[in-house]
Amino acid sequence: MAFNALSCGTAVAKVGTRIQGFDPRKVITQCMWSTLSKGKGGSAFRKCLEKKIRQNVHDIQNPEEFVSDIWHKIKKNCT
Repeated sequence: MAFNALSCGTAVAKVGTRIQGFDPRKVITQCMWSTLSKGKGGSAFRKCLEKKIRQNVHDIQNPEEFVSDIWHKIKKNCT
């Protein structure tokens, strides 16, 4: 099955998760395109997203939980 950028973009736009006031949709898109351009998979996307969340949200206890939640919301449309 080929990657459908429109379907994935729509799924990313519907992510309503906010992390301490931070809207992660922009970094989700950045990590998605970075991962695709390098030909990597879901684990690389999750690592990228976790790194970006750590950079943008200070004093975060468990970024892995947020990454898992976001991944489960967009996984079906972005793989």
